[in-house]
Amino acid sequence: MLFNGSIALDADPQRVWDLLLDLSSLTACVPGVDNLVQVDDGTFTGTIHATVGPMSGEFPFRAHIEDSDPPTDLSARVEGTDSITKSTIDADVRVTLASMGLNQTVLTYQATVNIHGRLAIIGDMVLRATAAVILNEFTKRVRARLDGDIAEVKA
Repeated sequence: MLFNGSIALDADPQRVWDLLLDLSSLTACVPGVDNLVQVDDGTFTGTIHATVGPMSGEFPFRAHIEDSDPPTDLSARVEGTDSITKSTIDADVRVTLASMGLNQTVLTYQATVNIHGRLAIIGDMVLRATAAVILNEFTKRVRARLDGDIAEVKA
């Protein structure tokens, strides 16, 4: 599956970059993520609690930054296994930040996600719907954090 899109943000690229690479900020912005731990300069582990169709569970994952050009480009590889079906997920993610004027940034993302096992049987439509909910909430939380409304980010 391919996911791509862009998000307009009211902050300069460096500020957005710093938010995305700060573990506590990133944890607060991605719905369901917890136990995010930095293993080394470019590797992180964590768990995301998610509901996909009729199944809810924990998805332990490992993310590794494969390439970066601060504060504009980042490529990462994410791998995980869900706790219920033991299906595996791997994703190649690319994030690009482009300045669109004073304190304006467009965050463009592209993710190629491969799902193997019983979770893949649920179907493209259900998985895309789940991803859309997560992306919408992520956008809301990133904007709130950049605006300084930390109470909304935790809600």
